[in-house]
Amino acid sequence: MRRVLFLFIYIFLIMLTVFSSNWDNGLDRKSTNYVLFELNPRVTLGNYNGDFVTKYNWGWGKPTNPAENLFYLQDEFKPFLNIAFHVEHNGLKIDFEVPFQYEYGAKLRMVSDSFTFNFPSLTMVDMNFPYLGYIEYGNETFDIAVGRFPLKWGWSKYPLTISSTTHQDNITFSANFSSMKYYFHAISSYPLLSPGERAIQENFSDQHTPGVYFDEPSKYVFAHRIEFDLGKFEFGLGELNIVGGKTPDIIDANPVVIFHNTYGEGFSNVVASIDAKLEITNDISFYGEFALDDFESSTEIGSGYKPTAYAFNLGGRYNFGDFTLWAEYDHVSEWMYVTNYLPYLRINVRQFHLNNGGTGRLLVDYPLGFVYGPDARMASLGARGELFDIKIDVEYNYLTKGTVVDDDTTRWKWFWDTWTGNVAEDAPDTLPKGKNEKYHIFSINIEGEYFSLLYKTIDLSQHFLGLYGKYSFGINSP
Repeated sequence: MRRVLFLFIYIFLIMLTVFSSNWDNGLDRKSTNYVLFELNPRVTLGNYNGDFVTKYNWGWGKPTNPAENLFYLQDEFKPFLNIAFHVEHNGLKIDFEVPFQYEYGAKLRMVSDSFTFNFPSLTMVDMNFPYLGYIEYGNETFDIAVGRFPLKWGWSKYPLTISSTTHQDNITFSANFSSMKYYFHAISSYPLLSPGERAIQENFSDQHTPGVYFDEPSKYVFAHRIEFDLGKFEFGLGELNIVGGKTPDIIDANPVVIFHNTYGEGFSNVVASIDAKLEITNDISFYGEFALDDFESSTEIGSGYKPTAYAFNLGGRYNFGDFTLWAEYDHVSEWMYVTNYLPYLRINVRQFHLNNGGTGRLLVDYPLGFVYGPDARMASLGARGELFDIKIDVEYNYLTKGTVVDDDTTRWKWFWDTWTGNVAEDAPDTLPKGKNEKYHIFSINIEGEYFSLLYKTIDLSQHFLGLYGKYSFGINSP
């Protein structure tokens, strides 16, 4: 708890030196400079599976799937108390948030079929903050941000290449050129591997570079994108480069090269993408995205070196009054994101979560792209808008998710279930494919001035209902 006390004292000293002593009840985030305390006391009623699916039972950290069973409900909870610090001046901005909440592994264990509250016990306070914190400088020509915040490419609700499923530790640069915009990202993924993953990384090499092993504890994602605005029609071209097992150099991170042509054999994995949006009228628009991980061709070394792996989506939006109706279909092929046997070259990001309340050390493997990872199809329909100053967001998803048979367990295909044919050494066979699982996911989010409500159900058998109170106070400075 010393870290928490120190942080509270530190924020208090900042308030005394930077801000006026004008405390404001009901303060919101519209001010230029503020320290804001947001209280979100919650009462819940639920019957929800709070068990994580993990790959290895290992004391230093268990590779963990944040989606199976949970459907990311743990990431939708509001903290009991959130302290937001925000200052900006002459284009420079600093944003930092400290949540007081249950730790990651305990959030769903506190949901039961009786009434529960979200004030965390001192033994289960989340010490992994911040989940949002960055420094940014920008003007009309360019912008650069360094820190921890979500990223998103394109116009899809559920992007396939870079999505806002979780925050990223990153450096982002963007530049505006009239009808064109350029983006560059450098993203870091937590490099700790389980012993089984470590053995693969140290003892297997790519067929193109047999006997050359890249096993430094390092994984980065470099990505660039050009976006064109032609009025009614907008489109973007993007590419990302996973660099793992070696320290990146300028070749790997060069923002103005074609990553595919850097030939990082054995330490690089590249994905290309194209997406577009067409505005039919002011109220009707259509969009889509296509991402290519790998394409099997006759020029590849050997037979079955890598399978074809791709993803695409199509969607549309219709605005009527204060509401927007949207629909989207996403298709992700079986081997998308997992065409490489080497653990550092999976197309995902890993986070470390320390949990003192019983679940231990979690190595959480989040998607970089599609929210439900490889081998998935999803049809979605939703509506969002405002009624009587109350924001309403309703969504339905029909998810078909591929599985694998892992010993005696059938579980979702995830980023651990990679293609094994691209390495020079004899690797084990890929896990047998199980049957596809189908899910009906329905959620409602309601935001009022003094309350919010979250309801989520899976197949009408798992339920969560959370009712939050909302109250904010703090200090602001013009």
